[in-house]
Parts: sequence; C-alpha cells; structure tokens
Amino acid sequence: MGTIWNRHLVLWALGTLQPATAAHTAEFIGAIFQDIDSPSSREIEKMFKEWDKKGIVKIVSKERHYLFSLTARGDRQLSAPLRHFRDKSRLFLLKQARKDRLFYAGEFHEELAGAAPAGDGSIHEQDNQRPINLAAARIGQIYWPLISMQLKFEAGSDLGSPALSFYSFSDIKEVHAASSSPAEGNDLSLHDFAICIGVSPRLVSSILQDISKQYRSFEIGKRGGGTRTISSPRTFLKVFQWWILDYLLLKLPTHQSCHSYQKGKSIRSNAELHTGKRYVANIDISDFFGSIGTTQIFSMLNKHDFGERISNLISKLTTLDGVLPQGAPTSPAISNAFLYDFDNTLFTYCEKKSLSYTRYADDMTISGDLKEEIISAIKLVKTTLHDAGLEINDKKTRIANRGGQQRVTGLVVNECALPPRKLRREIRAMFHNAQKEQGANKDKYAELVGYLGYLKSFPEIRSSTEIQSYIEILGTLK
Repeated sequence: MGTIWNRHLVLWALGTLQPATAAHTAEFIGAIFQDIDSPSSREIEKMFKEWDKKGIVKIVSKERHYLFSLTARGDRQLSAPLRHFRDKSRLFLLKQARKDRLFYAGEFHEELAGAAPAGDGSIHEQDNQRPINLAAARIGQIYWPLISMQLKFEAGSDLGSPALSFYSFSDIKEVHAASSSPAEGNDLSLHDFAICIGVSPRLVSSILQDISKQYRSFEIGKRGGGTRTISSPRTFLKVFQWWILDYLLLKLPTHQSCHSYQKGKSIRSNAELHTGKRYVANIDISDFFGSIGTTQIFSMLNKHDFGERISNLISKLTTLDGVLPQGAPTSPAISNAFLYDFDNTLFTYCEKKSLSYTRYADDMTISGDLKEEIISAIKLVKTTLHDAGLEINDKKTRIANRGGQQRVTGLVVNECALPPRKLRREIRAMFHNAQKEQGANKDKYAELVGYLGYLKSFPEIRSSTEIQSYIEILGTLK
C-alpha cells in the first residue's frame, strides 16, 4: 500500500467515523480491509496531529482520548467516489447509532411524528421565551453516541459519548473554523451544517433540489373515519432531521399548557386538568401541520435567535410542498414552538377567567364552570389562531356539560380521567378471546401487553380485579 493510498484511506475512515480516536480509526480500517497492512493507531495519531496543524483535521476533544474530525479542507482531499461512499456509509451508521444508543445530558427525548398520537413524546420544555443562542450551553441537550461505540470497537472502550455541542465539533467557532464557507456569528451555513453531520455539502444541496424524492407517503385510517397521509422521510433526510431536532430544535420553548410530545406528559396528563368541571369544550385545529409553512417556520426560528442561514436551511429541510409533513420527526417540535405565543395568550386569558386550558397537538381543551366564559375563550382561540395563519375546525368544536359524557383526548373526564367504557369492553374481549384460544402469536401478545400497560397507567384502575385478571391471562399465554 503506497503513501498516497494510505492517506486517502485514513481520511475516508475518519470521515466515516468522526469524531473518532486514532485507535478506532485503525481498528475500523483493519476490520474493513483485512487483506492489507493498515497503519497502527500510533502512526494514525501522528498523522492526525500533523494534519491538525495543516487544517486537514481538527482535534475536537482531549477528554480521556484525543478525538478528531475532518475539516472541509480534509473532506475535499477525498475523491468524489470516496466522498459518495463515505456519505452513504456514514448516514446509515448514524441512523443506527442514534436509534440504538442515545446518550442523554438532561431530559429523555423521543420524537413522535403524528398529529395526535396516543402516547407521549418529549420535547424539552422551557417556560420562558428568551432568545436562544446556538453557541450557548443547553439544558436537555441530546448527544449522539460515537459511531465507533455503536460498532463496539475494543480500543478506547472507556471513551463514552463526549458532549460535543455540534456532534463533530465542540462549539460554533470550531465549526466555522473548519468550514469552507462559514456563516457569521450565531449562524450556520449549509457548509457548516454538512461538516457538523460529517457529509459533503453537495449531498445536502442535491437533497434540497428535489426534496419530495426523499419521502415515501402512505395512508392510515383516522379514528373518526377517512384517511390521513403520512409522509415519512427516507434515511438520508431523516438523519438530517434527527440532527436538526436533537442539536438545534430542542432549544425552542414549549409552553407548560402543551402536553403533546413532552417528557412526563401524555393524553392522561392533558385530560386530568379538566376533570370534575361543569363544562368542557373541545376545539380542533384544521389541517394543523399542513397550515404551518416554510415562511412561518423561518420567522419563528429567526425570532428565537436562530441565524438567517440556518433558519432558511431548517425551514426547507423540514417541509414538504412548503408545509410541515406528518411523519417527519421535526414536525412536532416545530409545531409546538410555533404555537408558543398562542398557548401563552390562551393560558393567561383562561387563568384570569378561572378556566383551564391545555393543548395536545391540534386538540385544544377549555373547561370551567361558566359556559359564557368558555364561549368567549373560544372566540379568542379563533381570532388568535387566525392571526397565526391557522383556523379551527368548527364541525369538531363542542361544549359538553356534566350531564353528558365529557371527553378530552379520548378519555372520559366527568369524575376522573379514564378510558371510555367502549374501549375497555373491547380490550376485555381481546383478552377473553386470547384466553379462549389458549394462545397468542408474538404480535398479538405484544398488543395485549401494550393495552395492559396503557390501562395500568391510570391509578384509579391499576389495582382493580380487571387489571389483575389481564395479568393472569398474560401469564398463561407465555
């Protein structure tokens, strides 16, 4: 193996793994190219340190072990085929690393990408509305694990997952210094974004040219009839969106009255605030995600101190046909942040009028003892939403009194928040049939376990004979 080939091979390996140690890079080369005499970790570290002085690589961490990442100059030294191979390999590795072994510094997070899912997700909550600085330290930040950790390399197994604020680089100044076309101040250019993820800027540009090709769309049924279109991003774009979500969007504020996609919040926490009220109003936003467009997203991000270039890039990488798609992992966080001012206005108004207000995705609930006050609050919802470019679905707006069944996000709240009797009867029938058939396949068993966990989340029925019987039935099905 000649010197030139050695150089390109090492640069390619680092670009695939970055940030990475010299030892992990050597082990990766040895695992991929078993029939060649690969350089030792000591030789590679010597090369990296020399290249750091030349601006080809950058030392991004000195904790426990030296970590290195490619700069734009180093990336350009790869041939076009090697860059293409690196981009493809790296994005699939990042997908698996992010999925399997997240390292959390702060609150747990898992994105949900629907209009009103049954479970709870978690976008880091901030009750203030102060501008956010991309260069500042962040509470609730998620740090992705190193690819080398996901590959379970033996060398440097004690490394852990260092908290680098932009994954491949430690801070925004370091990103700008490593970029070939950096933004200024508190901003990120397309080239900055690319080197943070560790791919070529050309790949990002090509995806932006026709982003519709990066989605696959399919229909799912709605509970009330009809279908909903889900547009799920393909791997390359999904990794981009995950990075945007975890490294940038988690800094956006979400109001305390919002219960969707929040850690420690759910349809139950949303419903519990409306139990025992004389009147409960349900209001639905019409075409929620589809009403939040590229221009609105740009303005919202820019308002929260995101630079113009990264605001523009995010608004394009997270939209399809100019609006938020249902199915993208970034849509929930963006929609919650977009409605922060709206939520704050309604929450403040309702608090002054002794009303309770909550929102779960596109479902809003207002409850209290005076119907006239609730009607006035609904009028405020209409005008405030309209000002934001959204409209309510008048057909789904209803006010239920205590004499009828009051529901909030699918739960009955007349006395306490519980699943409706119809659903509980359906679950009871499923367990009965499984017991009668003396067995259940893997998928059916998992479904029953899921329903049991759902019912057990309600303290009022957790210790009931109903729940105990389901536990016993599951025991016989193992």
